[in-house]
Amino acid sequence: VRAGWRGDAFAIVYRPATRLVVSGQSNEADMVCGIAEAAGFDVVNLRPGEDVQRLSGLIDPFTAVALLHHDIDKELDVLDAALRAEPLYIGALGSTRTHRRRLDRLAARGWDKDALSRIKAPIGMFGPARDASSLALSVVADVAACRLQTYA
Repeated sequence: VRAGWRGDAFAIVYRPATRLVVSGQSNEADMVCGIAEAAGFDVVNLRPGEDVQRLSGLIDPFTAVALLHHDIDKELDVLDAALRAEPLYIGALGSTRTHRRRLDRLAARGWDKDALSRIKAPIGMFGPARDASSLALSVVADVAACRLQTYA
């Protein structure tokens, strides 16, 4: 729904700030959190070992989820929670080969192709980033573009 005239009344649309759930414990995760906070996102930094159950109340259609793990096993529970909650964006770090393994593991957990197609991997707006700051910019820009495309 867009703001605009509806007959002789002007309708204003208010949307909540985009929440970005960042899962991972790395320099990349810290950089994404910092840039996202500077861009006005509501950032939740979920560290490995934290209770994934708390995500059930945090992820909604205005939420993006960025998985910045270097180990698929550490991200599977977060991906399960994200796929159940249907956020605005789900992105995961890793090569196409890593993503194929990720999809195989999730399919073994019962997820179908439609659900799995919602995961963007490799994460980000532009190609493989070689440093943490480039990756962070790429991720935040991709989430912002997705938000604008979805809620424009």
